[in-house]
Amino acid sequence: MVYRGKPSSACERCRTRRLKCDRGSPACTQCMRAKVDCPGYRNLVDLGFRDQSEEVIRKSQRLTRKHTVPSVTSTAASADDESGVPWPRRSPAYPMQELAKGYVFSNYMAGGPRGGHMPYLVPLINDPRNSAVNAALNAVGLAALSNIRLAPQMMLKARREYTTALSQTNHALKDSVMSTRDDILAAVVLLGMFEVMTCTDDLFIDRWMKHMEGAAKLIEFRGPEQLTRREGLDMFTQLRTQITVSKIYQEKYSSPIIAQLTEDAKQYRNPQDQIQDELGLLVIRLSNFCASLKNKSITEPSEILRTALTIDAELMSLFINVPHPWNYKTVKIPMFDGEPLTKAVWGDSYHVYHSLTASSIWNNYRSARIIIHELIIDTVNDLESSGYDENGRQQRSNLAGQSRQIAHQLVEDICASVPFHLGAGIEDSYEFEDSSPAARDVADLSTWDLWPELLPVTPSSLSSMESTGASFSSTSPLQNSFTICPTSPSSGSGWKSPSSPFEATGAGGVTLVWPLLIAANSGLASNDLRKWIVLCLDKIGHSMGINQALAMAQLLRKGMHSRAWLSPEQGSPSSDNQRKHSSVEV
Repeated sequence: MVYRGKPSSACERCRTRRLKCDRGSPACTQCMRAKVDCPGYRNLVDLGFRDQSEEVIRKSQRLTRKHTVPSVTSTAASADDESGVPWPRRSPAYPMQELAKGYVFSNYMAGGPRGGHMPYLVPLINDPRNSAVNAALNAVGLAALSNIRLAPQMMLKARREYTTALSQTNHALKDSVMSTRDDILAAVVLLGMFEVMTCTDDLFIDRWMKHMEGAAKLIEFRGPEQLTRREGLDMFTQLRTQITVSKIYQEKYSSPIIAQLTEDAKQYRNPQDQIQDELGLLVIRLSNFCASLKNKSITEPSEILRTALTIDAELMSLFINVPHPWNYKTVKIPMFDGEPLTKAVWGDSYHVYHSLTASSIWNNYRSARIIIHELIIDTVNDLESSGYDENGRQQRSNLAGQSRQIAHQLVEDICASVPFHLGAGIEDSYEFEDSSPAARDVADLSTWDLWPELLPVTPSSLSSMESTGASFSSTSPLQNSFTICPTSPSSGSGWKSPSSPFEATGAGGVTLVWPLLIAANSGLASNDLRKWIVLCLDKIGHSMGINQALAMAQLLRKGMHSRAWLSPEQGSPSSDNQRKHSSVEV
């Protein structure tokens, strides 16, 4: 189809007179000045489609009459004559903005077997009045395509669109009414996403966190009314996760207003979807706990351990029996001579989820627990180095060893989600195992308050602390004692494997980079696993245009801790929490 130019959005009177129409509401200024009724505006989406059937038929008939003698110069020419339709001589040209929108739509907004990551953008970009969100959308799409195609000219256009979107968004934020609109918050989301696509230096994390601070203030200003709309609820949920990650890394307290909005959000969801808000509240508690450790409002080792174990237990209790849409399947990879047939999977299995949202929920849960068990290990190590309470040395050693094994398995489970995010297919011959845990007794968590200085580690408490999540590998010596997500062969569970391989999308990559960084930075990943994670981040960066993944991969290659990127004003970790990993050569 021939490109016929961008259709005018002006009213009919202004188009016929070639007047500049401001598309005002309820009438444009030109019609109001002329004191005539404004005929209104066309739907630009409908204008994008044109019926050219008659024109194609006429062209076909002309070509048929012209080529009365079959051409024998080439096979292609013969096929041309037989069909009556000429082969295209060159690819049609599309405006860069349309390519950008198409890329963002197919990679982040569209549904499909795994669901969309940003479906709330669909109704917002169709409104021509939402110029800020459309400019931000163009900026994100052009930036991603520029990174993928190594096209610097596209990046120049992306930065122009970014500047336009930023200016329009800042102008809207000065208006108390406009600043509460969904399209303005969506523009803020996309501006933050642009930073993810374009980061080229260590300061990108500061810029991203500043976007998150602005988004947090905007969410607070919008209030509970935003939760009553599907678009507002989806944006709040997505931003809350990013804001909380930012607060944990800065070791700052989370906003009590966002915590209250999280509590309010539950009434607008189906009961089976409320797990998102329950997890959000627990991660906010973890953020506040990290902030308390930094400002030394909690210093007693026993209190640190008790608080960490309590939050960890509540996380496990939440995920013991997850609703059906949130569970996953474990796919066993066929082995040959003791080695898996594919190197795209770490180990001999990977996970398949109902959606990217479900996978992200599980990885957020795993990331939170990794941070908790890192705190436990660090606290126990500090106690051992200071010679604290020699009588409890064995208990502390058991607790630290237990935390290492739990965190190690959580790291493995994050890696098991990578194939699903990056486009793994499922073969019918693969063996499926269910992630839904079997019914079991849960230890009474109130007994944790009885221990004087350290939680006693007993066989019963050991098994109860690992009652949800994902299973240990067959090589684990504590396979029977530590089962996070006990698996059982699926039989008639209603799970249907996709008939065709998944397609990798940008949404799969952008939701995976932070869990991978947390897993690699935990200090519980082997050097080989860190190399594998670096390769995954490289693939995300190069194939999906997400420069943040490339920056994270470089961080891991240098053996730096991710918090080393924080500038002094954002807050840097204390020396006892700063760890330097060995560099990774890939």
